[in-house]
Amino acid sequence: MNGKQRVIATIERRPVDRTPLDCMLYQKKFIDMLAADYGSREQFLDEFNIDIFAGFVPYPNQFRQIFDVTELAGIVLDDPRHPEWIAHDEWNYDFAGVNVAQAVEWYGGQRMIRAHLWGIVEGTSSFLGIEKCWLNLGMNPDLMSAWFDRYADWLCGLVDNCADAGVDMITLSDDWGSNETMLFSPRMWRKLIRPYAERVVKHAKSRGLYVMLHSDGYMMQIMDDIVEMGYDLVHPIQESSGMDPRTIKDQYGDKFVIYGALDVVDGLFNHQGAALDDYIRHRFDIYAPGGGFIFCTGHFVQPDVPPERLIRAYRLANELATQYKTTDD
Repeated sequence: MNGKQRVIATIERRPVDRTPLDCMLYQKKFIDMLAADYGSREQFLDEFNIDIFAGFVPYPNQFRQIFDVTELAGIVLDDPRHPEWIAHDEWNYDFAGVNVAQAVEWYGGQRMIRAHLWGIVEGTSSFLGIEKCWLNLGMNPDLMSAWFDRYADWLCGLVDNCADAGVDMITLSDDWGSNETMLFSPRMWRKLIRPYAERVVKHAKSRGLYVMLHSDGYMMQIMDDIVEMGYDLVHPIQESSGMDPRTIKDQYGDKFVIYGALDVVDGLFNHQGAALDDYIRHRFDIYAPGGGFIFCTGHFVQPDVPPERLIRAYRLANELATQYKTTDD
């Protein structure tokens, strides 16, 4: 099996030769540290059998200004099917990712290619700012709904662009959780956010793409909704926010792929040596039995993590991954 085949089999609950592996190596300073202490990102991907590679699209707000909520209706969005959205190369100085076209060119067919898109709330925050986005959910729900309706249609066009480029799955990045609860009430989320996010999910699946939700924080109040919406994978299952691994595995392990398990702070930064080994083994023991699990960092690996610690983590992850194979091939 190659990486793409392994991940698809995992999503579709077919036998696999090992647990799939991913690692979010997209922070420039850490990549530079890795290169100095170990080798290139490409060397790491190959040596540690990473099965997935991401291509990114830029934030939808490319106007270089923040808007008021009353201005949203007048914003003219560029054609999401234009090649510029999947060939963007003007990234922030600290970003080490690549665009969608490059990801497909480099690793298409070999690794699972996921396109990272900005979801309903995160994409809107690029226009309003995070605090104003949340504020206007409560203060101006009609204006926000009208915008979300337009933005969801625009995102569907961007999904088409990515599908035509040859990606295998999309990530809708949309933080909904905080610590022990959500960033907004489940009732508000169901009224103002779910319908538009669900439209994008269903459109992506109509194009033959798998769909991953990335959302930080606690989301137990809406986990059944996430299943109903059709997400295939959920990342990162943030334990530090109160998400209990065994509860997730027992209640939802057969409903979506659990994607994550290696928290960048609570795992990689706070543990080293045997303690880190125990941390990783414990997560494999919970999530990996029966399949439906992809081991991955919860976020981009940051420069306060020593590269040798990441290497130790993935050397062990490779050993554990083969212990949970579901085929003899």
